[in-house]
Amino acid sequence: MGKKRQFKRHDDKKNSGSGTPQPPPGIIVPVNYSYLEKDDSAPPGSSDGAIDERAQQDVQEIDDESNQSSASQDESASQDPPVTDSPKKRKSVSETMEELASDVEMEADRRRLLNSAWRARDLIYQKLFGKPAYVTPPNYRPPSVEVPENFGKKDSESMDTSDPGDPTLEEQHLAVLAYGPDPLSPCWKYVTAGLASPWVQYEPLQVSGFGVELMVKSPVDAPWAAQFLRTLSFYIFNHAGTLQQGVRLALNAPINPATDSKLRNAFVWYPDEAPDTLYELPSGLFTILLAVGMTDDERKFADSVEEYGTWCVQALLRQAGYGQVTDPNRECAMKKDNIHAIVANVRNFCETFRANRNGMFTADDTTF
Repeated sequence: MGKKRQFKRHDDKKNSGSGTPQPPPGIIVPVNYSYLEKDDSAPPGSSDGAIDERAQQDVQEIDDESNQSSASQDESASQDPPVTDSPKKRKSVSETMEELASDVEMEADRRRLLNSAWRARDLIYQKLFGKPAYVTPPNYRPPSVEVPENFGKKDSESMDTSDPGDPTLEEQHLAVLAYGPDPLSPCWKYVTAGLASPWVQYEPLQVSGFGVELMVKSPVDAPWAAQFLRTLSFYIFNHAGTLQQGVRLALNAPINPATDSKLRNAFVWYPDEAPDTLYELPSGLFTILLAVGMTDDERKFADSVEEYGTWCVQALLRQAGYGQVTDPNRECAMKKDNIHAIVANVRNFCETFRANRNGMFTADDTTF
């Protein structure tokens, strides 16, 4: 059903340098709630100072005119420099789908693949998490394989919202499944369904959709959990980004916006309930990643580790008794009475692991 995970050295590295630590290429971080509400701005990581083609043409024209009279050169020099266009926002799923070919047979193939992938993911979820206590939105069901008669037409009928399985409806691109506590996992689990769906695929690929589904755990059933997953998910949908294990996110707001929670950051790791790294759908592979809330001081501890900082902070939270559960009401783990012993233990294990991977141990020498 899945492929066993292996911890890789680059899973938890952040670029060095001054200023805010930057993620590896392709990772969206930090996530800013206020930014996610702005559809007209470019995603984080864009090159604000890039020169566009028009500016490059202007520079070339100036070079070509170097033999003109000095008066012309003075006039050219007095002009304002070319204004560069702001970075363009990546196309959303809906915009991408509108640009695809309107071939009915291709659309039928896409819908069949989408439907089979939905059913396969649902079966994987049942084996991993059991039966959901509820789903939001409640009309969650497999996308229809029938191509609508008005396919390819942009009219009022195409905006009909009566079909909850229609993948052209933005509100149906994502659902959140809530699973109640059980003897093996006494907490609430929330998992997205839609990020790994092959919305714009016509055949199986190596990765299905965005290749990931997101998860969060809460000690009690709470509305903030599903909303938090939607915030992250719709950023991915709207900007064609992704998340990877080891990423640390600056939320710039309490993880539960309705409270003054100290958890204003999060990190991404593997959930204990999904022991395999990759799961296979008819459309390709995907992974299930867990978002765990953390405080500013806990993030500072993770940032202070040269590498494997995310692994260290999740190990610290485990030893502090919080595990992978995100409780917006909890205190910072760095205020625990035995935190110095916990930090020393985590750092020691990390240093030993790093030295072992670097080949610094020998048969005759146990120091490094």
